[in-house]
Amino acid sequence: MDTIIITPKNKKSVPFLKHLLSNLDDVKSVKVVKQPETQLAKNLVKGLREAKAIASGKMNAKTLDELLGGK
Repeated sequence: MDTIIITPKNKKSVPFLKHLLSNLDDVKSVKVVKQPETQLAKNLVKGLREAKAIASGKMNAKTLDELLGGK
């Protein structure tokens, strides 16, 4: 199943969009996901995105020497 991500222009439109999408016959579910606020959470999300990009071949992984500051 494909996933569609919709980013509203402002927080006021979230309830309207959620209601609108929930009432469409072709929509299975609607979930509102908040963006991480702490630096730790942001770093975890960034790391997950990078891991997915590496796994899909869109990004090259760093070698252990590169991670440890070697050449």
